[in-house]
Amino acid sequence: MNRPEDEKTTKESSFSLDRSCFSKNWILQSNRPKRIDNFICLICKQVANNPIELNCTQHQNLYEPLIVGENCLKQFLSNNQNTCPVRYHIGCVYSQSKKIQQQIDALKITCPLQFEQKKEENEKILCNFKGKMNELSNHLDNECPLKLLNCWYQPFGCKHSCSKNKLQEHLISEIKFHFDLIVKFVQLQQEEIKQLKSQLQSNEKKDLNKINEEIQIKQKDNEIQNSQNESQQELFKLHTEIETMKKDFKEKRKRYKELIKLLLEKKENSSIENNQEISNKEEQKDNDNYFELFCLSSKLLKTCNGHNKCVYSIDYSIFDGKQILCSGSDDKTVRVWDIETTKQMQIFNGHTNYVNCVKFSQYHYQNNCSMIICSSSDDKTIRFWDFKNDKQLQVLNEHTEGIYGIQFSPFNGNRYLCSGSADNTIHLWDVETFKSLHIFNGHTFWIWCVEFSPLQSNNNNNNNNNKSNSIGVIGGNGYTICSGSFDKTIRIWDIETTKEIIIFKGHEKVVRSVKYSPYEQNIICSGSDDKSIRLWDIRSKQQIHMFNGHTGYVNSIDYSPFVNNTEIGNSNVICSGSYDNTIRFWDIRLNKQLHLIKGNGKEDDGIIDMQFFPLINKEKENKGSDISLCYGSFRGPIRIWG
Repeated sequence: MNRPEDEKTTKESSFSLDRSCFSKNWILQSNRPKRIDNFICLICKQVANNPIELNCTQHQNLYEPLIVGENCLKQFLSNNQNTCPVRYHIGCVYSQSKKIQQQIDALKITCPLQFEQKKEENEKILCNFKGKMNELSNHLDNECPLKLLNCWYQPFGCKHSCSKNKLQEHLISEIKFHFDLIVKFVQLQQEEIKQLKSQLQSNEKKDLNKINEEIQIKQKDNEIQNSQNESQQELFKLHTEIETMKKDFKEKRKRYKELIKLLLEKKENSSIENNQEISNKEEQKDNDNYFELFCLSSKLLKTCNGHNKCVYSIDYSIFDGKQILCSGSDDKTVRVWDIETTKQMQIFNGHTNYVNCVKFSQYHYQNNCSMIICSSSDDKTIRFWDFKNDKQLQVLNEHTEGIYGIQFSPFNGNRYLCSGSADNTIHLWDVETFKSLHIFNGHTFWIWCVEFSPLQSNNNNNNNNNKSNSIGVIGGNGYTICSGSFDKTIRIWDIETTKEIIIFKGHEKVVRSVKYSPYEQNIICSGSDDKSIRLWDIRSKQQIHMFNGHTGYVNSIDYSPFVNNTEIGNSNVICSGSYDNTIRFWDIRLNKQLHLIKGNGKEDDGIIDMQFFPLINKEKENKGSDISLCYGSFRGPIRIWG
């Protein structure tokens, strides 16, 4: 900015006790280098001002203290989306270091203003302060002769600043300059008063015109309101007609089924193959109608509010005749919800870090008639929670880093559990004995998701279903485990041989979700941070489809329930949820997007996990489809669509 030639200005010192870290060269004037080695800020490499110690679990194995200056850390976290400055991970943990602060306070120092002072041709002012760091604030505020003071006439426009012993000289030498500033200030005030008087007179004349304009605006508003009311009535009529069309559609579909039934009864003497072919075609057509009805009529039905941070995982079950959900979140809690009332039934506080995955244990329900919830966390544990008795039942803690995906086995009554971890391993557990049976090694980075195959291989001998294999798994022969990782690969593991049998490579970033097709045992679907969904063929070991359309990470994928369950391989629709705050439905046959559901704006800010489940109280809820879709969001709300 330009200033008048007669303005008196002096540049202030850049030194500040509450901003950036202290100059290492200044501190070394009075201290040996070894004494300040433990005080150096990891970010700016100077002596830390207001030292902060980093306490992230990801690098607790480092012995030296990790120190940064408070202002440096704030700027780093702001510019790098809250990632740690030591090693990349989200959610940096830190605390004030009182011990280091005490040691820095005891450092011997000289006046920093004296250190920063540049040589001048005129007389030089010296400050001979020598003391400790904790005495510096009092010195700069009350004693330092180098401290700059503003001119008394600063409010009138003088911008001169100088040391205390030169202020009197400035006031005397610049009397005329200061008098001119005051005169100019008074003149400006008088001119402003004249302008205000003129504006008041002008405003009085305009008031009548404004009143007339407001009357005209109100009249136009009334006309617009009347027009809107008429439009709303028309919309209501259209809505009523649409609802009538939906009812007619349902009645026609019902009649259509009855006609098919009569037709089949009349053809009892025809061949079995012909009957089966007709049945399959009609059932497939009926399922297509269900999906079209879901797309047309589905809307947000309910919201479960309670979590205040990202909901990483949800799971569905029925207990005592109630439909319930469980959820795990960034807020370190596991919660249980009544779907009908959307009320929170239970909360479990025990994990000390993010809860990444939750699953209902069907094994405990089938054997003990008890509802047990299993959860995995960044605190390196898997915990089992007893809903009825409101307590923790068991803790598994053999992983050495945070645990992400978990999954119960589809065989032997859901007795086995697999878990993927940031220690790059998959553990296979027996939940009857709570012991680890085997550790699968092969991934080179964190394992985010794991999944059991829903069906046995055709090569498996069914006579061996109840026999134990080499690691003690009963009924697992012929089944496999699929895992997705930060190393961008998908791997298939044989439970019988414990060998890695396939590696799929193709994704360009983290693999967030993997699913075996429930209708075709040789197909796997995956979602990734590269924003794509891909289909893989286990037989050919190749990628066979890729779906692009999401603009954010794909966090969750699932196969749509709107298919013909009696015709193996006819899984026509897959579903995906993304950080772009959308859920998308894709036609596998046509390789295109069929339908899109948008999340609830910034209140959701991203779809993290999702699950389909049947709507039991269909008549009471009066919805258009038998299927509901539930998802957990980045901001915490859990939404139910149907």
